[in-house]
Amino acid sequence: MNFVPYAIPFFILAILLEFVYAKVTGHHPYRLNDSLASLSMGTLSRLMGIVRLGVFGTLFEWILDGHTLLAIPMESPLAWVAAFVLYDLCYYFLHRFGHEWRILWASHAAHHQSEEYNLSTALRQTSTGFLGGIFYAPLYLIGFPTPMLIAVGSVNLIYQFWVHTEHVRRLGIVDRILVTPSNHRVHHAKNPCYIDRNYGGVFVIWDRIFGTFEDERESEPCVYGITEQLNSFNPLWANLHVYVQGWRDSRAATRWSDKFALWFKGPGFKPEGTNQTLHDWQAPRFDPDITDFTKRYTFVHFWLLVIATFVLIGFESELSRLWVYSLAVLLAFGYYTQGALLEGRTHAPTVELARLIGMVTAAVILLSATAPMWCLMICIVAGASVLAILYSRRETQMSSAL
Repeated sequence: MNFVPYAIPFFILAILLEFVYAKVTGHHPYRLNDSLASLSMGTLSRLMGIVRLGVFGTLFEWILDGHTLLAIPMESPLAWVAAFVLYDLCYYFLHRFGHEWRILWASHAAHHQSEEYNLSTALRQTSTGFLGGIFYAPLYLIGFPTPMLIAVGSVNLIYQFWVHTEHVRRLGIVDRILVTPSNHRVHHAKNPCYIDRNYGGVFVIWDRIFGTFEDERESEPCVYGITEQLNSFNPLWANLHVYVQGWRDSRAATRWSDKFALWFKGPGFKPEGTNQTLHDWQAPRFDPDITDFTKRYTFVHFWLLVIATFVLIGFESELSRLWVYSLAVLLAFGYYTQGALLEGRTHAPTVELARLIGMVTAAVILLSATAPMWCLMICIVAGASVLAILYSRRETQMSSAL
């Protein structure tokens, strides 16, 4: 059983509480653009993560059918404890190689792009983690059932949510055993003394055993993000940019051996022939200036996109595959235009208008085909949004004329 869907409402509530607490205390690690980018990536990846784990589990069980080392019963409490601990050990190595091999960093980098550190950062997940399941293959070979591994894997993921905060400081002996906010802040920091440390998911003892632990220092505040800045709030580009840069570096490398080897070295490896620009870990945050209307618009429309995404998931069985894929593309396009608006791109309002017209058209067609009434709601919301953008552009043009 996967527990993540049941935890999502509590995640949103915790983010809201942290936001209010930060406002009250004056320590405010939230920026609208950064947080919306993180939450957009979490929404896009939600289904992908569940499908990947289930598919890999089914695949491994099929391959290893009758050839596992043990026949582990689901009813054994000891088996559940062992599965939980060993799953976290496998996660440690997945996480570590996710930083040490570019082919895996290309996926994992998405989680590290946020330049703020708050609970919304925890939901900034990749949609391209296609190779991660390989690291859990030993657990299937041992004989742990797929439902058991899906359950402990979801608990492992849920645990990691709360450690993405700056409001919980040191926890004494707990910091030496479990992954806590203090030692996970180190993991997200790009300071040279912190980078590529503290890979554990639940237990930090793996880092102590394998020599990858680094303690948080009061004299060295954490600076968050990736050393080669993304400078974008586009969730699609955020998922793909390391793959694209890796492909460019592979083509530019002068030695044939480097064209292949760079995928199995750290992201900082720059072979001869590629751009040798040094990474700047102290670069200022990417924070474009946008209008108050754009801030309000993107905030409201982000939640409308989230609702539409989950409505599509809920009504998926009532639609043809063509409609499901078409609406999914429109929603993904919505997250793209949201990013463009947050970046202040000049083409963003025009592209957003085109997307809204597409949503209205799709809703009208579906409604006429006796589809669910939520199509009418999409039509109304999208139509109102068109008017809002047109009004905003008119106001901008009038202000410019004055």
